[in-house]
Amino acid sequence: MQQKGWHKIVVAGFFLVSFAGSAQQINSRGGAVPKDTAMNTLIWPKKDTVLQHKVLIIPFESKMLMSEIGKDVNAKTHQSYPAITEEFRKELDLAMFAAIRKSCATVSLLDGKQRSDSTLTNIYASTSYSYDIVPGTAPDGGATDKNSNGRYIKNGQIQVPVDYSQRFMNVTLLNANLLSDLSSKYHTDTYVFINEMDIKNVDNNSTNISDDAYRREVVIHYSILDNNGHYVNKGIATTFFPYHENDPKVIGEKYFTIVAKQILNDYVQGLVNDKKKEEQKNQKAQSKGLFK
Repeated sequence: MQQKGWHKIVVAGFFLVSFAGSAQQINSRGGAVPKDTAMNTLIWPKKDTVLQHKVLIIPFESKMLMSEIGKDVNAKTHQSYPAITEEFRKELDLAMFAAIRKSCATVSLLDGKQRSDSTLTNIYASTSYSYDIVPGTAPDGGATDKNSNGRYIKNGQIQVPVDYSQRFMNVTLLNANLLSDLSSKYHTDTYVFINEMDIKNVDNNSTNISDDAYRREVVIHYSILDNNGHYVNKGIATTFFPYHENDPKVIGEKYFTIVAKQILNDYVQGLVNDKKKEEQKNQKAQSKGLFK
């Protein structure tokens, strides 16, 4: 009887380990990420699940780094400016990958078995950029003329109001087949475009540049699209880091993780908003059907 009881415990333990293991798969950087299976709904209960999606991260082009700290980083690391740019590019990609892979399957084009410079070259050739208003922020109103084009007459002179709108670098698709081609190749359905990185000095209250209160700002411009070319979300993510920190690896590990989590949260919120809109649309359609 004791042997039978022990046998049941061993068998139960085996199935428990197998059950947990089946909910994960190994990603391209060797980490475990949730696997999209029916069992997932039991282990990873999320009403607006992100697990069903697979994300492709598209890093910014080298020309899209706007940095005011190049000299300081060069003095610290003795790296060339192209090498510094590539370091920041890889560190942000790594931070994005580490953040998103905790919620769904993720593909990096800069690291791992899916690395592909040729794919990135094709993506960059198939897209363009536009400087758009950040969603949720209102453009500067000002006075307008009768054509509402922002210009107006004052003291007999044509005036053009200064635009104080908060803007970001948005991505536009030039190749209508780009996303479908990427989906076929990587089995992805969501694309996180990192369009631009700004690293700049900002006004500080502190007069001591060695003080942690004296800061720089990181601004990441991003666009998240689905296979249909619909913008799930877009805008900017920002954080600050101390003036004395000039090592790209340290900056990436400590501070890029913050903006990566912001972008992940915006992605999830975008999915939730889209789902609500779809539900409202279906409810209206059902209501119209009932009253025909």
